Amino acid sequence: MKIGVDARLLSDWRGGQSVFLENILREMERLDQENVYYLYSNRDFPLRFSNPRWHKRVASWLGRVPGTVWLQADARSMVIKDGIDVFWGPGQSLPLGLPRSVGKVLTVHDFVWRFYPRTMPLYTYAIHRLFHERWIREADRLIAISESTARDLEGLLGVGRSRIDVVYHGVRAEYRPGDATAAAKYVAGKYQVAEKYICTVGTIQPRKNLLTLLRAMKILSERQRLRYQLVVVGAKGWKESAIWTTMKKLELTEEDVRFLGFVSDEDMPSLYRGAEVFVFPSMYEGFGLPLVEAMACGVPMVASDAPPAPELVGDAALLVPPLEPEAFAGAIARLVADDKLRATVVAKGLERARAFRWDTAAEGTLRVLTKSWPNEIGNDHRP
Repeated sequence: MKIGVDARLLSDWRGGQSVFLENILREMERLDQENVYYLYSNRDFPLRFSNPRWHKRVASWLGRVPGTVWLQADARSMVIKDGIDVFWGPGQSLPLGLPRSVGKVLTVHDFVWRFYPRTMPLYTYAIHRLFHERWIREADRLIAISESTARDLEGLLGVGRSRIDVVYHGVRAEYRPGDATAAAKYVAGKYQVAEKYICTVGTIQPRKNLLTLLRAMKILSERQRLRYQLVVVGAKGWKESAIWTTMKKLELTEEDVRFLGFVSDEDMPSLYRGAEVFVFPSMYEGFGLPLVEAMACGVPMVASDAPPAPELVGDAALLVPPLEPEAFAGAIARLVADDKLRATVVAKGLERARAFRWDTAAEGTLRVLTKSWPNEIGNDHRP
């Protein structure tokens, strides 16, 4: 089979979705010894393995146009020219109007544009508003990255469960327990942070709910008399000005909050291990990869109870309402003070983390991509 993949996520680092695609492609290359792959993008991208069955298809003359425009124009022509049997959209978008002979598989990450439109850039919202439901209708099979997303597909759009496969993200083997003291010292030395720190991970954007965490840290310092530095790991997104305004209002300085920006894969496990507590305050996620990475590293965790955190962590974290800074401060204080509670949530997290593996994710994706195409293709099953 010839399998086409929208590889634009590899061209532009966008946080969790880029991590997802890079890891799952690496495992698919290792597992699949039969099929041929064509990776399409409007810009060049790194391919971290060499395999004659894997081909890069990078646009030449349309590389500067918006990615969605390129996908609907140049990518469609390239897919037809290459004779692709199945096309996979891992970034929840597809070229519209592909021949019926081409199987179309779409990974659906989330419905941020429906639930939290004001937390998205206007252009991104407009693209999803115009195309997202059309892409979902166009697909023959849908891969949801969590049960929460699968339920949204059913409840919001009436998609039949028979069209949906749930395939969780994984966590790499490097994310495992280690010497927390040594990790904290390494992080402090390399990144000039305090050895006692609280960690959060996520692209800096409104939906990640960093403002609530900043307020929680202020409460923790003033009311609980617990002064920890907050270490924020993640690339800049948009609408950052509210963060600086809030920090100024709360009289928080660089001694209180350190923004590290993007951190290499090599250092991320140490950042998790060295943290006194990992906090994930996001208001909504399709998956929430840092939750699983933190559990795998054996760090006690506080998270918002917004989807899909309860599904992923169960009772392996203290879950609190996303917009209540007092609740976050109280939960952090409990984990800092109660060694027995820390040990309990860490043990439960390590157990749950074993269920999230990239090879399992790749196997699940391959099962969907290599169904009996094109015999199973047809529009009659779509909503």
